[in-house]
Amino acid sequence: MTPDIRPYVTEKAEEFCAFLKQSWLDTYGPEVGRAATDGLIASMLGNGIKALVPGRDETACLAEQGSRIVGSIIHAQRQGFVYVWGLYVARQKQRMGIGQALLSHALKDCHDDLIVEVSVLVASRKARAFYDKLGFRQVAEECFEMGAGNFVPSGILQAPVSTIRKLYTASKPLSPASALL
Repeated sequence: MTPDIRPYVTEKAEEFCAFLKQSWLDTYGPEVGRAATDGLIASMLGNGIKALVPGRDETACLAEQGSRIVGSIIHAQRQGFVYVWGLYVARQKQRMGIGQALLSHALKDCHDDLIVEVSVLVASRKARAFYDKLGFRQVAEECFEMGAGNFVPSGILQAPVSTIRKLYTASKPLSPASALL
C-alpha cells in the first residue's frame, strides 16, 4: 500500500510529535546513546512541534497509510537553497521508497537550479547512504547540539534539485511515487 503524502495540519501535532519521538529513539538511540537522544527529544519537542515548524516559511508533509504516520519531511526554500529537515520514515517502512517519495514531493515545485541542503549526523550511516544515493555530497562539517549539552558531529550535505531528480528517476520504476517528479 502506497502512502498518501499530505501537508501537515495542526490537528496532527500530537501524532506527529509521537512519530518524531519514536523515529529519533529508533535512529539516534543506538548511534549516539539514550542520553543524547533524550536531550534531543526534550529540546526539540518540549514545546510541541513548534520548534521544528515555527510557521514562517516552512512546509511539513506527512506520509500516511490509513490514519497512521509512516514518514515526514520539513523543508523551506530560502535564497537559492531548499533546506530539508525532519525527513524520517518509520523503521518498519524503510527501504520501500517512502523517503524518496517524501523528498520528491517536497521538491516538486522547485526549480532544477536550486541546491538542497541537509545536515546528517556522522553516526547516521543509513541516512548518509540514502542521501549519497541521491547525489548529495558533503560540503562542510559541524557539531549538532542534541540538547542537554550533548554535541555530535554532523555533515552538511548538498545536491542540486536536478541531480536528485535524475538519480531518483533512474533508480525507480514508474510508480505513483515516481509521478511526483
